[in-house]
Amino acid sequence: MRPLITIGIASYNYEKYIEKALLAIRKQCFTDYEVLISDDASTDNSVNLIQKFIDNNPQMQIRLIVNTENRGLVANKNTLIENCRGQYIMLCDADDWMADNCLEKIAEVIYKEKPDRIIAAISNIDEAGRIIQVQQIPEHQTKWGWNVHHGSVCRVDLIRQHNVKIEGEPDDVYFTMEFAKYCKKVVCINEPLYFWRVHLDSEGRKRKRNFSDEIPKYIRELDFVGEIIQFLKSDKRYTRRDVEECRMVLLKLYYFNMFFVTQGYTLYEKLNFYQALHSEITSIDPDYLQNDFLKLNAAPILRSYASKSTKLFALLEKVKLIKLALVCFHIVSKVKYFDQ
Repeated sequence: MRPLITIGIASYNYEKYIEKALLAIRKQCFTDYEVLISDDASTDNSVNLIQKFIDNNPQMQIRLIVNTENRGLVANKNTLIENCRGQYIMLCDADDWMADNCLEKIAEVIYKEKPDRIIAAISNIDEAGRIIQVQQIPEHQTKWGWNVHHGSVCRVDLIRQHNVKIEGEPDDVYFTMEFAKYCKKVVCINEPLYFWRVHLDSEGRKRKRNFSDEIPKYIRELDFVGEIIQFLKSDKRYTRRDVEECRMVLLKLYYFNMFFVTQGYTLYEKLNFYQALHSEITSIDPDYLQNDFLKLNAAPILRSYASKSTKLFALLEKVKLIKLALVCFHIVSKVKYFDQ
């Protein structure tokens, strides 16, 4: 019999964190789940630690897949999607953990509402366990604007029916936007049920990446959302609101990538990054600064921080001050890290 929920954990060299994630699952009152871990050829002691935990907790349904070679985050999470047995899947990172009542709350909604997707509020946590921010769900949240899979479950049959998989990074955006094309019913739980660890000193947040290698990834992300917008425009099942919501997501990604992704870059690199993204969004959506959800009285479909930031950046661009804003942000971000 299929478990209600598959908790899919993508792991790579997370020996330091994985046990906390597994202990949090063991504490759950709700037990109709399986835990599926895909280890991406870790070089630390992760696999041995996980196997020991499995041996010591036979009451938990835990399956471990060990890749023989490192295939990368996207392939590792797709392995979870392809091999899950649950009716719903929750994709997790091995350094995160769930609240004590997470599965119980989600299961209650599944039994009552039978949705295609459930999203819950998320707490961003630093290395010391302090809450950086709580990502609350807007009152008018719809299926397009919540672009993280953390703390979220999706109906597996819908994923299989439409062959939904992750096509690139950031994996959250690719998965949630593709799933939203086929998702009809979303239910929100505006209570933090998932703790998402933010590594402020991680490689992804330092200036150790190759600048020129990063630009195509984020251009492709904008192109991907642009393709979804064109898909919605060509299909009569979707409304103007669907299109405008996706255009707002495109705008958010454009600005968030421009400002937050480049925090470790030099000013020269930031400005070049802006020019590349600006050229791309102009070709995708020439009227990107005209959007129903940029209006002052529009109900936000993005979380509060994202909505306010996007509106502010759009205003700055309209009055030709976006480059000055980048310069100011570059100076301030030398002493303070801004999380997305």
